[in-house]
Amino acid sequence: MDGWRGARPAADGPPASEEAFDTARVRAVLLVGGLPWDELDDGVQQVRLKLLEERARPDRPEIRDRDAWLAVVASRVAIDWHRRRTRETGLRERLAARWSRRPPADHPQEHRVLALTVADGLERLTAAQRQVLVLRYYADLPVRDIARLLDVPEGTVKSRIHLAVAALRTVLRDMEAI
Repeated sequence: MDGWRGARPAADGPPASEEAFDTARVRAVLLVGGLPWDELDDGVQQVRLKLLEERARPDRPEIRDRDAWLAVVASRVAIDWHRRRTRETGLRERLAARWSRRPPADHPQEHRVLALTVADGLERLTAAQRQVLVLRYYADLPVRDIARLLDVPEGTVKSRIHLAVAALRTVLRDMEAI
């Protein structure tokens, strides 16, 4: 038996106790950064992914202070979460304001029902699917701008939009809206 109670360090990573400590530290930073409890696991995974990406880049020097690096990256993940939430909230408010400015005659009852049904369908999608659909079809942003905002290639945006439209179509069929 190696180590305490048979725990063995991973061959290419930190020992199990160090990883648990890192997870606890990252979770604490994310909580202090204002991430809700239900988003913590996703935030921890984002930090782990960034650590793996950093280690995979041969042109980068080795991380000197792992604890400080994890804390900084976790705080940036929390900031990004708040920015995304603010952007989505602002978009909802602008869409609601635009809807309320138009006279009711421009929006027959069946259009309102359809709009509410589509909004309900959007709520049933994942956050990533909802994000690309709202940016593309509600904010009317071109694929190029969405790719820049999300920091992904244009082909990825097109693929995400295609998959999100298919998912929304399935949701609306399940709701018997189409």
